[in-house]
Amino acid sequence: MAPSHSYKPIHPTEKENDDNSELVEEEAAGHDGPPTFHRDMTRQRYHLAAIALLILSNIVFAGLWAGTWMWHQAHRDPSSCARTRLTYSPADIVIRYEKKRLWREIEGPNPFIGQPRPEFDQAWRELIAPITIKVSSDELARFSEGDTSIAFKDGSGYLAEMGVYHELHCVKRVRRYLHLEHYYPNMTDADRVIEDLHIEHCLEYWRQSVMCRGDTTLGTFFWRADGMATSRVYTDNECVDWHALDTWARKRMVNTADYSQFVKDDQ
Repeated sequence: MAPSHSYKPIHPTEKENDDNSELVEEEAAGHDGPPTFHRDMTRQRYHLAAIALLILSNIVFAGLWAGTWMWHQAHRDPSSCARTRLTYSPADIVIRYEKKRLWREIEGPNPFIGQPRPEFDQAWRELIAPITIKVSSDELARFSEGDTSIAFKDGSGYLAEMGVYHELHCVKRVRRYLHLEHYYPNMTDADRVIEDLHIEHCLEYWRQSVMCRGDTTLGTFFWRADGMATSRVYTDNECVDWHALDTWARKRMVNTADYSQFVKDDQ
């Protein structure tokens, strides 16, 4: 009789263990593929979703920004928009623009034109009163390109002038020049030479100022009764709000007739 043997299960080989593990994992995963592949696919999906979300958020942000910009462009008040400045003036803070029709007719009541009279002289005197103003040391440093100016003895600032008032001064001077006998009844030849030079200065000041601004406002023409093509006496212009600018200047105006308030060069 053959001997009786008891059999014990032997441990599977390393390869068998690996095969069994893979089999179990495949069964648990529903036989869809290797687990490493599934993990890579999951990470890739997350990455694509994150990228898509980022792109979508950027598109939404850009759309909101563009919509806001377009709304402001459509609803902004052009009168409150100051031009880009290549030079500095403390008056920039009050500069705003308005559309205004400018009439150049010389008929009718106008204190700034016509023959010499008290009303004429008072109107011009008042108009150019703020020709000289006071600026601080910081303001001077920002616009003077290193030039100095006359200082006040009390250390409160320096003397300056705005171009617009200098131009108005020149208009007044030329108008007075048209009536030398009235304003300079005792003018000598030497006085006449000085006044002529002053007028030349004013005309050159205007020429450069006009070319500097390069006003592109357009005017129209019409046929006069005598058949002459003539430009109209008005144009629609973009103008500085004169009241705002003049009000600002008058708060800083200086009476230069009193030299005692200034520091002299020899002091």
